[in-house]
Amino acid sequence: MSNYKLLVTDIDGTLVDSRQEVPDENRWALQRLLASGALFTFATGRIEESTIPYARDLSANAPAILYNGAKIVDLERGETLFERNLPMDRAIAALEVASNFDVRTHVYIDGQVYVARIDSVVRDYAKKDRVDCIEVGDLVAFLRSGQTHVPPTKFLVIGEPQSLEILHREFQAVFPEGSLVESDTCYLELLPPGVSKGAALSVLCEILGLDLADTVAVGDNMNDVELIQAAGIGVAVENAHPYAREQAAFVAPSNEKCGVATVIRRFFGV
Repeated sequence: MSNYKLLVTDIDGTLVDSRQEVPDENRWALQRLLASGALFTFATGRIEESTIPYARDLSANAPAILYNGAKIVDLERGETLFERNLPMDRAIAALEVASNFDVRTHVYIDGQVYVARIDSVVRDYAKKDRVDCIEVGDLVAFLRSGQTHVPPTKFLVIGEPQSLEILHREFQAVFPEGSLVESDTCYLELLPPGVSKGAALSVLCEILGLDLADTVAVGDNMNDVELIQAAGIGVAVENAHPYAREQAAFVAPSNEKCGVATVIRRFFGV
């Protein structure tokens, strides 16, 4: 019998293949895991709309860590169990900085994704994550208008790596306490202070009455590093960012070679 009680896995680059589909071997391993009585969920940068189809398809039975740790949601009940937001004044200041760059900024508010305009970059993102984006024109003016009743949960900025490197520094200058993560080569995300997948895993364990030592977590990118570090066993897939692999206790086969299934066999014994 395994001592581990909860499997938490990233989605993109980890659980799914390059077609954004769950390989059969991973699917069958998750079925065995759930049949054994263990818990399974996601830790992802995705939002509710984007994660629910995977949760339903795979029968995830624990609340999900979403928005790279800014929210924990019981997707079956539609209940938010934990949430952090960006302070509105800092969010506006960060948007003003981003407006000086040739990037596409996505603003996440109350489960919706707002953009200045919908172009090919935004359409590609929306297709990959299976979300609808709402075009609002000037994002700074939109936030200042008070049309939203809650402040943003996070920003996702898509652009060339060189531009994002400079923007990273400028975000730090206007919002030094904010959390910044690179969730892909061309993705830079601005999160509320103290937010990470690893911090959210600790909160999730409190909700579930588990110890962090009871958990196995799998990821592939820089936004997964804190998750890998926090878990009882932190795993990186072979295709992971080199630093994520360095931080992992175990390196599994790549997402294309069903690394999650290997993790389930090795650490849960099913």
